[in-house]
Amino acid sequence: MSDKYQKRIAFGYNRGPANQIEIHRAQALAVKLLFEYYAEGFSIRNIAEKLESHGIPSPYNKPKWGTQTIANILSYERYVGDDDYPVIIDRELYDRVQEIRKSYSK
Repeated sequence: MSDKYQKRIAFGYNRGPANQIEIHRAQALAVKLLFEYYAEGFSIRNIAEKLESHGIPSPYNKPKWGTQTIANILSYERYVGDDDYPVIIDRELYDRVQEIRKSYSK
């Protein structure tokens, strides 16, 4: 079954007409910020604090961001796009973030 028919779709997207997955502009901006902040060297906790200070709600529409939620978003490859999901971040940024994450896990 194609992912576009799953009940819950990734943060940064919503469903459009005919059930296709579209970019949710405000959430996609938050996704981009997460990746950019992490690539710039901010810790996950620092990213949470920055998003909260800017009043950007979490995927659960709460004012607080959980570090695991941010880690999950940073690991989600669909943000570079595929057959069902449009591109939110470019492959270069995604790969750079994965390299940084990998270096921390050593």
